[in-house]
Amino acid sequence: MSDFIPTDILIEILLKLPVKSLIRFTTVAKSWRSIITSRTFIDSHISGGGNNHTLLLRRYDQSDKLEHYSLFQTTKGETFRASSSSQLEFPFKSQNGYFRIVGCCDGLVCLLDDLFVNCSSPIVIWNPSVRNHIVLPNPSINPKEVPHIAALGFGGVAGDAHKVVRLVYCRKTEDFGFGFVAPPMVEIYSLGTGKWRTMIGVDVRLRVLEYMWNQAFLNGVVHWLAYEPIDENKTTRGSILSFHMGEEVFGEVALPDELASESVTSFCIFVIGESLGIVKYDGEATRQSCDVWIMKEYGVKESWIKLYRIGTLERLEKVVGFLESGEALLALMNIGLVAYNPFTMQTTDLGIEGAPRSFYVDNYSESLLLLKGHVVGDTEEESSVRRIEKLVVGMTMN
Repeated sequence: MSDFIPTDILIEILLKLPVKSLIRFTTVAKSWRSIITSRTFIDSHISGGGNNHTLLLRRYDQSDKLEHYSLFQTTKGETFRASSSSQLEFPFKSQNGYFRIVGCCDGLVCLLDDLFVNCSSPIVIWNPSVRNHIVLPNPSINPKEVPHIAALGFGGVAGDAHKVVRLVYCRKTEDFGFGFVAPPMVEIYSLGTGKWRTMIGVDVRLRVLEYMWNQAFLNGVVHWLAYEPIDENKTTRGSILSFHMGEEVFGEVALPDELASESVTSFCIFVIGESLGIVKYDGEATRQSCDVWIMKEYGVKESWIKLYRIGTLERLEKVVGFLESGEALLALMNIGLVAYNPFTMQTTDLGIEGAPRSFYVDNYSESLLLLKGHVVGDTEEESSVRRIEKLVVGMTMN
């Protein structure tokens, strides 16, 4: 079939297809597999999926003691509905109940089975669309002489391999009683090389929030909540530490004065729409209400605004994420996942149950990354060539 189609037209057709079809078509001919598994094609396929509105949802079911991952289709401007979803096969079993999800980018999900304590737990990068994963080699920075913590970031930028950045903070008793000291030791794992390498000359004063860190990945930059000691009385200044995955440079994004003077332990960082966002809970122990802030112009401290307040909800466990519709997804104790409408201030029970703290939501776009290790296991009666012939005819008629 490919003998009758110019290569450039063939590539144009293939770029419009979903991952599941492309995986099947790698069995048609070596030339087809060579095209589909090439880095150029994979990158082009990723960049062409910008209009996709899909959410990845993770929950831990306390009845079967398993993690469940699902994909939900969303429509911009419409209320979120949980009626149509596809379940993903999750090939791992956590030793701690459920994995910490470091981040999700271009169809890849970075997982860590650390229970928020163990610094040496395996790191996994998983592509559910191609049903393949890799376990990263052991990091090279693991101080044995002193207590330490590690924080991770995950993401990628166009034209560069996806990376994991690992920050290791050590404890020193002479540091005025503050837990862990800066600067951290830093190493980077690249999917392109398959190896860890240590960064030299790191000049970072900020300390990532211990144990309960999470990232917000926006425009190729990882963001973590962080703080800096000001004096010996344990007074701190809150801020956001950033790391550009392409340039491999650390930076700082300032919080508004109203937030910078408070403890970041009551904050959580998000991407809200196309902006950096902060959720500030009223307390660390009881999270019955919270304020939602966004940075309207990236990097401009004065552009932070308080978007709205989520009023008193007695069973609020945490804010899980935000939808393009403007709704917030909340985890409520003894209920599960609900959608909160900030305009009506009403919640809608989505009928999705799970351990409240296990809920995770992020935008998801399928990709062919990690495809080369994939083994096609499905067989169908109709030949691949016949399916492609029908597909090509259908496209040329449209």
